[in-house]
Amino acid sequence: MNNNEQAEQHHEQRQEFRLNNQLTVIIELDSEADCEPTLVVSNSLDISANGIRVIAPHAVPTDNILRCCIRDAESDRQFLVVTEVKWCRPYNTGGDYLIGLSLFDSEGTDIVEWKEFIAQACAQQGE
Repeated sequence: MNNNEQAEQHHEQRQEFRLNNQLTVIIELDSEADCEPTLVVSNSLDISANGIRVIAPHAVPTDNILRCCIRDAESDRQFLVVTEVKWCRPYNTGGDYLIGLSLFDSEGTDIVEWKEFIAQACAQQGE
């Protein structure tokens, strides 16, 4: 089974409805104490209230809790959230990586607004 087939098999195991919205997801990697954080700019393949699947040009270590900024250029909105990197694997021969992010319900983030955004998008798709 190749990587794309594994990703599709993983996709089939999901419990919640996913939208195929194309959003920019900026992942903030931890850095040294005195240095600026490293930012990995990625694009979403699909999104849900509790997770995002993205394609990024760099691998991201799994089992890390990281801050992310999700930007929707269409509505000119952005959401600051906390995520856990559940998995990361090569996506294609171009050097990209497919990354699964799980969103946390954290105080001081935009998780409530994110879930409202997803609910609205689901309602619009159902029209």
